[in-house]
Amino acid sequence: MSQVAFYLFYFLYAVALIYLAITLPIGPNEAFVYYNTDDTTLRLLTHFANGWFENGLSFRLPFVFFGLINVPLFYIMSRYYFETEEESYFATMIFALLPGTITSAVLVNIAVVVVTLVLLFLIFYEYKRVYCGVAVMVLLLFIHDASIIFFIGLSLFAIFKREKPLLIVSLLFSTISLIYFNKLDVGGAPSGEFMQLIGLYIALFSPLVFIYFFYALYRIWLRGKKDILWYISFTAFMLSILLSLRQQVIMTDFAPYAIVAVVLMMLVYQRTVQVRLPQFQKAYKLGLKIVVSSLLLTTFIIVFHQLFFSILKDKSKHFAYPFYQPYWQMKELREIGENCYTVKNKKRQYQLKYYGIEVCEE
Repeated sequence: MSQVAFYLFYFLYAVALIYLAITLPIGPNEAFVYYNTDDTTLRLLTHFANGWFENGLSFRLPFVFFGLINVPLFYIMSRYYFETEEESYFATMIFALLPGTITSAVLVNIAVVVVTLVLLFLIFYEYKRVYCGVAVMVLLLFIHDASIIFFIGLSLFAIFKREKPLLIVSLLFSTISLIYFNKLDVGGAPSGEFMQLIGLYIALFSPLVFIYFFYALYRIWLRGKKDILWYISFTAFMLSILLSLRQQVIMTDFAPYAIVAVVLMMLVYQRTVQVRLPQFQKAYKLGLKIVVSSLLLTTFIIVFHQLFFSILKDKSKHFAYPFYQPYWQMKELREIGENCYTVKNKKRQYQLKYYGIEVCEE
C-alpha cells in the first residue's frame, strides 16, 4: 500500500468516525456511564466536551481522538516488525478496519484509551525508552481496572527472555494492581460462557480475521518467535478463554491487549506466502483479498447502518436499535408536548434523560 493511498484512506477513515460519532444517538451503556459511573476516567472523558456540540461529539470527542491517534501509533509500532513502509501501511489499514477498532473509537469505552497506552508502551520498549515505558505502566495501572492482564503478560515475557529489570517492575505492578486496583471478577459458580466469548471475539475481529488471529497465535506458540507483543496478546486471549469457562467475560478487559496482534497475523501470513513458489501463492493472496473485502463490507455496514432500518420490517432486529429507540421516542413525546416518561429499564431512562425527558412524578 503506497503512502498516498494510505493518507487518503486515513482521511476517509477520520471522516467516517466523526460522521458516526455525530449521527449515532447515545447508547444505553453510554448514557449509564454519562450519568452513573464510578469510573473517574470515563466520567471525565464523557464530560470533557460537554456543551461544545449539539450532537454525539459532546460525549464522544475524546474517544474519537484516541481512536484516530491509535492508527499512526500502530503504524509506528509496526515499523519495528516490517521491512518496508508499504507493509506497515497495509497492516495498519487492517487494524483500523477491524470492527472492534471502529466501534471502540466511536462508542464510550475505556478500551480505546488502553489500546493507546499499550501501543505507546510497545513503541517505548522497542526504542529503549525505559522511563517512558514505566510512566505508561503507571497510567495503565490507574486507568484500566483489569491492567493486571497486561502486567502478567509482561511478567511471563520477562521470565522467558530473562529480562530481570522488566520482571521486577512488571511483578511489582502486578502486585499493586491485584491488591489495590484489580476489578477483574474471577469468582462465582461455573456458568460456561465460552461460546458467548467466541462470539464477542468474532464481533471484535470479524469471522475470517478471528480465525487467522487464533491460527497466528497458535503457530507462533508452536514454532515462531515469541516477542513481547505475542506474550501480551496470548496471555490476554488465554486468560479470557479460561475465565469464560466459569463466568461471563467483560470484553473491554481483554480486547485492547488482543487486538494489537494484527501485526503478528500479518507476519505469519507473509512468512507463509514467502516460503511457497509463486504458483502456490495465488490461493493465499486470494484469501487475503477476501478478508480485506469482508472488512470493507463490515465497515460500510457499520458506517451506513441507518440505511438498513428502511429494509427491515421489524426495526428492533437492527443491531443499532437500542441506540435509536429512545431517540425516536423522545421525538414522539416532544410532538405531543410531553417532557417526562418513566420506563423500568434504568439505562433507557438515562438515554431519555440525556434528551431532556425526565422521570414522571407520581
